[in-house]
Amino acid sequence: MPSRRFSILALLAALSSPALALAAPGDSLSIPLFGDRSEALWPLQVGLEVVEVETGQRVVPRRDLVVSDGQHTIFSEVIATPHGTQGFELELVARHHAGDAIELEYDLRVRQAHFEDLSWTDYLLHRLALAPRPRVGPQALAAARADIVETREDPDDPAHSQIVDVDGRRYEIRLYAASLRG
Repeated sequence: MPSRRFSILALLAALSSPALALAAPGDSLSIPLFGDRSEALWPLQVGLEVVEVETGQRVVPRRDLVVSDGQHTIFSEVIATPHGTQGFELELVARHHAGDAIELEYDLRVRQAHFEDLSWTDYLLHRLALAPRPRVGPQALAAARADIVETREDPDDPAHSQIVDVDGRRYEIRLYAASLRG
């Protein structure tokens, strides 16, 4: 019985080997996906953190991602506030530059949405957990920033920071970047 299984396996292997011969070198996963751009083979670690300036509280803890050189990345976080919600969206492209420099190209948008008007009765019922959370109204753009910066900072220090005012609060948006070249 074992010899029969062996002969069946040998027959299947012989039949499948011509199919392997049809594979072209371009079909191999060992060929770089980025053509002749050797820097694309070296990834970057990028991160985002949002801190309230007055209190120093981290409203969005540091989030790190490993991306390829030139890869388009989006960070998106929504936080609850006493007045509604605030959403932070950062579109980021990080690239290697000469030496150890890293270029960060980013678009930052902060949106806010206030709670709809409540009666005192609805508010009290909500606070006593006897009614659902108040509805949030439409979102509005509260702040927008865009820039291209070059950095050589230590990976544990912010590569770039931007302060925005939203609904009476000041937030520092911190970007982190580090090359993962050996």
